[in-house]
Amino acid sequence: MTGQSPSKSSAIAAYTSRDDLQQYGDNGLILFALQLSLGIEDIQSVAATALTDGSNDKKCDLVFVDTDRERVVVGQAYYSSKEKQEAPANKASDLNTAVTWLLKGPLEGLPENLRYAAEEVREAFQSDKVREFDIWYCHNLPESPNVRSELDQVAHTAKALISSEFPKTRTTSITSSEIGRNRLEEFYTRTKNPISVTDSFTIPIQGGFEANGAKWRSFCTSVRASWLRDLWKIHESDLMSPNVRDYLGIVRSERNINYGIKNTARDTPDNFWVYNNGLTILVNSFSHTPATTGSAATLEISGLGIINGAQTTGSIGTLADSEASNLDETWVMARFVKCDDPDVLGEIVRYNNTQNKVEASDFRSKDAVQERLRREFSAIPEADYKGGRRGGTRDAIERSRNLLPDSTVAQALADFHGKPNIAYNDTRRIWDEDGVYAQFYNDKTTARHVLFAYSLLRAIEAAKLEITQIPENGRTAAQNRHMTFFRQRGAIHLMVSAIAECLETILESAIPDRFSLRLKGSISPKTAEERWRPIVAACLPFAHQLNDAVSGGLKNADRVTLSITNFQAMVEATASSNEDNFKNFSDAVEFS
Repeated sequence: MTGQSPSKSSAIAAYTSRDDLQQYGDNGLILFALQLSLGIEDIQSVAATALTDGSNDKKCDLVFVDTDRERVVVGQAYYSSKEKQEAPANKASDLNTAVTWLLKGPLEGLPENLRYAAEEVREAFQSDKVREFDIWYCHNLPESPNVRSELDQVAHTAKALISSEFPKTRTTSITSSEIGRNRLEEFYTRTKNPISVTDSFTIPIQGGFEANGAKWRSFCTSVRASWLRDLWKIHESDLMSPNVRDYLGIVRSERNINYGIKNTARDTPDNFWVYNNGLTILVNSFSHTPATTGSAATLEISGLGIINGAQTTGSIGTLADSEASNLDETWVMARFVKCDDPDVLGEIVRYNNTQNKVEASDFRSKDAVQERLRREFSAIPEADYKGGRRGGTRDAIERSRNLLPDSTVAQALADFHGKPNIAYNDTRRIWDEDGVYAQFYNDKTTARHVLFAYSLLRAIEAAKLEITQIPENGRTAAQNRHMTFFRQRGAIHLMVSAIAECLETILESAIPDRFSLRLKGSISPKTAEERWRPIVAACLPFAHQLNDAVSGGLKNADRVTLSITNFQAMVEATASSNEDNFKNFSDAVEFS
């Protein structure tokens, strides 16, 4: 972070209070925006991969590729310590350079800090795993027409390049956005206020009934699908302000829930009511007018935010006109809830969202292994493990500093147990597929073992950050070699696997069951990370042995195996020179 804006909005004030983002300089702001906008739980791991370090970044500070969401975000960041009327428009036009380098031309001509990002972006397009391509100019000043004009041209450039370079892609959204002070405030407000659509509505309904609790009131009824579609056309994702995820989009697969919703609404509207789970909608107030002779029943509401049913609403809302002819006769079950108690409201949102396929980990939150891990983690100091449970509408800034994010824990376990390809390329499979899930979450998986694997991942991320923060002209030749390795996408995950494979050498003992490995005593994740740091430092000189595997995005299993074998050989050959480090670490580890 480079100073503070003289005119702080609530969002900017919240950002400047985030100690964990200061280490990223100006780029901290775009990470903050990404976290608010997409609800990212572990922004530290995102930063370790998505930020492009160095001065020769071709005007591109961030390349975030999320194939689970089928989304790419390319960003330029700017933070002004002085009050200005608008951000420099030339930095917005610089994004033309960024998207051109990312999408077109020989990779060999790119500096290495962008080359690996470009490889990943192009691979995602070639594999048809990008539905949304977003270009962000993120800053802490007011938005302006000058910047907007430049960004419109950037979007035009991106559309032309994607059309010419990836003609078979089914990317449906290519946008450029100025994420300035006002937009950041919108992102921030959505995390604090569960209802951002404050209009009043009179809704034709099919009767209904009221149900009340000590701290809430509700009305249960059915609404026309055509009303939902009209809502979507006006408000789109603002309707989902209390939801932990916006509309997730459509993948044309029979297994995809949203594709199924569209098919049902279009082809069998009479059965939609019984096939669909319906909606739960937060409102500021409601009143019911019963039907009379010549007049249908109506529900009058003020304010609207969909807690449960984002996918239903988005699927209906995005139906083409030719597919929407039956929506006036298609009814959707809905309950409208008013609740002013913030604690109860947070629980309403959380429990309603456990029914949605918004994150694969949600389906494991009540798994016996996750229940046990949560209990075990309660005994570990400064460790907050949710095990698939979500935090609801609570302010995204009020994050536990001690949180072990579910996705990062899953990746760390997969890495540690020899599956870096799954950790990096297919994290969702860990939660979705029973067989994959059981490989890493089973009766042998303990909280202390999770801590062991997780803290190794964090120690490697910290090693990368330390080198990144050294000015390029101040790095040693060895540090430059290490940076070359770390810049490659998936490098950190491969490094976890490689070090895990060397543990028998490091501990000078056979390890019958790697799941039994743990650090001695009751220590915090931060202390555990410190235990690993000398081991990471000792192994880092051999990272170049892993380059062949990581350059292919960890997709070639034979290359991964061979590279790790070569890495192991180097650690074994130099073990005597690291005897003290290894002995100190061994004294801190136990296993059975």
